[in-house]
Amino acid sequence: MKDKLRSAFGSVAAVSITGVLSPVVSALSMIDERAPDRALHLWADSILKASGVRTEVRGLENLPPGNFVLCVNHQSHFDALVLFRHIRRHMRYVAKAQLRKIPVFGWALQRAGNIFVDRSGGEKDKNKLNEAAQAVRERVSVVFFAEGTRSEDGILRPFKKGAAIMALDAQVPLVPAAVAGTHRILEKGSLAVHPRPSALIIGEPIQTKGLTMDARDDVTQRAHTAVAKLLEEGNRLVAEMER
Repeated sequence: MKDKLRSAFGSVAAVSITGVLSPVVSALSMIDERAPDRALHLWADSILKASGVRTEVRGLENLPPGNFVLCVNHQSHFDALVLFRHIRRHMRYVAKAQLRKIPVFGWALQRAGNIFVDRSGGEKDKNKLNEAAQAVRERVSVVFFAEGTRSEDGILRPFKKGAAIMALDAQVPLVPAAVAGTHRILEKGSLAVHPRPSALIIGEPIQTKGLTMDARDDVTQRAHTAVAKLLEEGNRLVAEMER
């Protein structure tokens, strides 16, 4: 009964905090594109604390001083919360277009400068990613969930090439990272939030300066290999946190 009550509280807290802060993010976005950053960090911290989710991070020193493309696996909607809690940089996401339809929250995502794609690989998506690459060169880092969808069991899937293409186009480092344990916090297709631990492991950047689009397959494979190793480390850390 205690676990069910805690899970219910976490679910209600996540919805409530998101509902309160979404209009704040939208309003701040009208001032400056960096203005919502602190609100987004507060959003992540508040939900994780309310849900009883403990997190650990390794490798923050690997983040380059300038902008970058963060190439990360995807296990849960809580992935973004873990990333925002630990990476205090001006950073936005490549997200599926369906999220834009969520009342209040979707508008906040759009106003904050996140990039919505249909994931069809069509010309419309390509144009959006080209525009995003220019933004990465000039003013913002971008998070790319390279598997293209959430992993229901936490096992790493093959990567799409979008992250590598964006990094090559922008000529910025591609930073591999792994989030572990979040698939057990909020399972795909469920609304129940469980207070389980999570870990974020950030690897050494893959440099793209001077490389052409011909390198996209190689860069994608290098990123996948790196994330797989980082995920193993993250899973070990989560197991230690659960003891």
